[in-house]
Amino acid sequence: MQRAKPLLGTIVSIRADAGHDVIDEAFAGVALVHRLMSPEEPSSDISRINAEAHRQAVSVHPWTFRVLKSAGSMSRASGGAFDVTLRRHGATHADIVLDRGRVRLGRRAELDLGGIAKGFAVDRAVDVLRRRGATQGCVNAGGDLRLFGTHVEDVRVRLPSSPAHCIPVASASNRAFATSAGYFQDEAVDARTGERSCAGRSITVGAPTCMIADALTKAVAALGPIPALLRQFAAEAHLIDRHGRLHAAAG
Repeated sequence: MQRAKPLLGTIVSIRADAGHDVIDEAFAGVALVHRLMSPEEPSSDISRINAEAHRQAVSVHPWTFRVLKSAGSMSRASGGAFDVTLRRHGATHADIVLDRGRVRLGRRAELDLGGIAKGFAVDRAVDVLRRRGATQGCVNAGGDLRLFGTHVEDVRVRLPSSPAHCIPVASASNRAFATSAGYFQDEAVDARTGERSCAGRSITVGAPTCMIADALTKAVAALGPIPALLRQFAAEAHLIDRHGRLHAAAG
């Protein structure tokens, strides 16, 4: 069965050997991530952090805390190329203090989890499907996808110079992939400079989880496919240049 819904600012599709009720539950997990982590939602954890956490600690949902903790690890590993503060107001990831489900900011900041939350939402949907007995499928949120089960599938990515055309960049099972490119609205931004970093390329990262793949696309777009960084997260990178040539790098 396959179904799709508009969530997370994109179209989320779920394909699995599961019934409607199970797929509904998976979509509900994605919707919860949106409500918790979207800065466009006035009552979201992120909106409350941005409004209050520079004055007092803010209690957040365990999922939000988990994503912020993972974002900090990625920021440190990438030397700040990935940073959910986007360096606004002079803040960096080092200004985010996490303590037992509470978040405190060392200075005013505007956190944006757009570079990692979508991947986390995909992972949560897959968790639901597996827990409810699904053995095979795919969750795809606008280019962030995770395959589960034994069936090997091709992962196809749009050509940067001709987005209507796709080429296969990998074949995999039980693997997650995320892509950043200039034809997406959420093109990767180098947090150190604020500049868009795809520059006519597309960057696809394969990793054990979609959250890791999602965040790593931004780091790889800014830094290049550094083997040590990819190896740290058991990941690989697939780059398509402006001429349509595919380049692969493994950790």
